[in-house]
Amino acid sequence: MKIKKNRNKACPSSRHRPAGKQCDEYPFASTWQGASTGGGHFSWRMINATQNEEGGKALGRFYLYNRVLEKDRFLVWIKP
Repeated sequence: MKIKKNRNKACPSSRHRPAGKQCDEYPFASTWQGASTGGGHFSWRMINATQNEEGGKALGRFYLYNRVLEKDRFLVWIKP
């Protein structure tokens, strides 16, 4: 439910999606800092659909590998 609410707030179906693009949000929809649960501080952008899907899979593996559970804290580092 939280993920759906976060996605709907950041990337509602009314946003135009160019061919081959998907709406991506940050913070991740799967977190308590997401668009609807994080106090309204979020960003979104249309990105390559394949890259977005691969990023989501990588995030899922991160959660699994590191045993991240509901409301666990973790940090995100972006490498250039």
